[in-house]
Amino acid sequence: MSINPAGAHCPNVTRSPAAPTFLHDPLRKIDLNLLIPLQALLVEVNVTRAAERTGVTQPAMSGSLARLRRHFGDPLLTRNGRGMKLTPFGAALAEPVGHAVDSMCSVLSSRSKAKFHPTTRTFTVVASDHASIVLLKPLIRSLWNSDLNVSLKIVPLSDDTLSALEGDECDLLIAPRSAWPQGERSYESCHLFTDRFVAVADAGNTDLGDSIAFDDIAKLLHVDIQRGVKMPRIDGDPAPTVVAGSFSTGMHLVVGTPMIALVQSRLYELFGREIGLRAIPLESEIPLYETMYWRPEHAADPEHIWLREKLRDVARSLR
Repeated sequence: MSINPAGAHCPNVTRSPAAPTFLHDPLRKIDLNLLIPLQALLVEVNVTRAAERTGVTQPAMSGSLARLRRHFGDPLLTRNGRGMKLTPFGAALAEPVGHAVDSMCSVLSSRSKAKFHPTTRTFTVVASDHASIVLLKPLIRSLWNSDLNVSLKIVPLSDDTLSALEGDECDLLIAPRSAWPQGERSYESCHLFTDRFVAVADAGNTDLGDSIAFDDIAKLLHVDIQRGVKMPRIDGDPAPTVVAGSFSTGMHLVVGTPMIALVQSRLYELFGREIGLRAIPLESEIPLYETMYWRPEHAADPEHIWLREKLRDVARSLR
């Protein structure tokens, strides 16, 4: 099937005499080219890094931010000491904008996924236990009864987040955007899903209130998670009571003790209550943007495209 340019004669197409306008009013009021810089600004919360991520100059990104502020009637980013933070409206935009960009990526890469099915291949994915349980387990479940001869090798994150990609030792690396070294933009990437940190304590621990300040965690007996994803820094953090190798291990260690741990909300929702934990919201929310990365040479590999699309499909179902 071929699509003729706008205005060309198309004898096989019957047009309604009152065909609706293609673009809805909200779409006609904004330049859709601003969608990519908007996502970069909401994820990076920094004009310079957003410019680096999208491959434009800082003045160009500042210009895009000014246009977005006029469109939404909201500053989106505001000063926070030496850095910046999202406004409540900007924070609320982060996830739906990520969804919109993901959908656009899916449409533009759909040329291969409808016809291609891998036969025999082992995919290596580097991921934390959080991403493995929340994202990769549903992927495995979806492939369980298929006729595809596909194997999945899951490798835990190391202290050097980039080492597996740099050595071309994996097909994909899944890690929070905050774990990515500043200025490192040599790999392809796509946002998958958003999560947030919560504190967890034993369900019978009555010494803690209904919420907790992030910096107060350092003053309590707590479990630190030692793995490739760098946790948000706690100023003046003393030596932790226990160091665990994964989030799920840390959660189990908290059960039946006076300790506390910082874990992802989605992981807690999956089994935290069942093992005897309760969640304590942080007074200031800490978002987590799980992102997949791959080397540029794999961008057009049909099997690689298939894997990325499968992960996007699973990520959409989480929302």
